[in-house]
Amino acid sequence: MNKKGAGRRLFFSNTTGGNMRFWAILWVCLFSSPALAIINIEELRMDESEAGWQMSTTLNLSGQRGNIDEDKFALNGASQWISDDLNRRYLLLLSSAVDRAEGFTYSEEYFAHVRRTRQLTENWGWELFAQYQKEPLNNSYRRELLGTNARYRLQQTPFNGHAGMGIMYERRSVTPLIEGRKQANDWRFNFYLDSVYPLSENSEWAVGFYVQPRVDNMSDVRSIVNMGLTSRVTRLFSLTLDISFNNESNPLDGQSYSHWEYATGLNIRF
Repeated sequence: MNKKGAGRRLFFSNTTGGNMRFWAILWVCLFSSPALAIINIEELRMDESEAGWQMSTTLNLSGQRGNIDEDKFALNGASQWISDDLNRRYLLLLSSAVDRAEGFTYSEEYFAHVRRTRQLTENWGWELFAQYQKEPLNNSYRRELLGTNARYRLQQTPFNGHAGMGIMYERRSVTPLIEGRKQANDWRFNFYLDSVYPLSENSEWAVGFYVQPRVDNMSDVRSIVNMGLTSRVTRLFSLTLDISFNNESNPLDGQSYSHWEYATGLNIRF
């Protein structure tokens, strides 16, 4: 469920008590929302230059009480292991988000991403990855993909990260309330660029760009921009602000062409 849109619909329901709850539940049931709403940039908050295990977790909580009782919860996590020679990396990303209004759950999102990276030379590496995403209350939206990338380490100003290009096979499906485009199985190219910019001794800005055109139709393209500000409070704890924008030129039925989202939270890194 589009959280911003749902909140707007609930806000303008000028009712109270039981009527308010009825209209809140009715509106969030009738209107669909864009997918790809989860923001997980925890991998950009971890250091690839250190061997061993690392973990990063960000908790986002928000809500309101009064005219509308609403609670929003999101948990993003990442775990990585890097070999002693720094040539092998295994990464796991997990996310879960639940939104409730008037005791009614109107949005659920689940996300998992696993990746293996093999460093071939000082700058060139190879990646194999798989991803799963599910939104049960958004027309039962599901997205699964498997792919591979070649990536290059960028260490010259203004970049401090990686650029990659590869190919992936993607399956998407929905169960819309009306007849429409219910599923798509596509081969897509995957191009990305990520970079981390230190702002001070205790803060940094991370940016990731993704462009994913279909192999057989380059005009059918998905674009994603993820950004995150991390401000360290102690050795373990940081405050975060994450922003994500997604645009899809040919979405499935019931899904929006574009969507943006922001989240603030508390990060734990060790």
